[in-house]
Amino acid sequence: MVEQFAKTVDNGEFVARIIFSPSYVYKGRVAPTAFRWEILPSGTAEDYISVLRGDTKALDEQTKNFKARTAGDKRYGYALLSVEKVRDIGHDNELGVPTIVDVLAYPSKAHPNHAGIVITMDNNRVTALSPLTPEIMMAQNRLASLCSEIVKF
Repeated sequence: MVEQFAKTVDNGEFVARIIFSPSYVYKGRVAPTAFRWEILPSGTAEDYISVLRGDTKALDEQTKNFKARTAGDKRYGYALLSVEKVRDIGHDNELGVPTIVDVLAYPSKAHPNHAGIVITMDNNRVTALSPLTPEIMMAQNRLASLCSEIVKF
């Protein structure tokens, strides 16, 4: 049975960030580096941070073929984030520039439960090509601080 997901990600949902070790882990917790944008092997610059929705029991099987983007990394587990709290990052005014943080559905044939964390700062969407500013680093830190404990595969 294929689980159907709404096109909008509800504030009441939790999303999972797949964690690769060692680069996404610091002292047993999710590191801010888990929330960086990458240049994909295709050459495309990411403009959202991938997360997955739905049944966490299925994450190990769904992600077993995920490849690490950092040499030496291995798929390690996942951490959960409250969609509502992720969106609240843009409302706290601590980042120093007008910021909108959202979680949007990006389903694919292989992963109908795929979504992404999108950050817009000062009316510019953050991408892998954006200069790494203190405001972006603060947003990455905030995302890491919202994560649950890492659930190992």
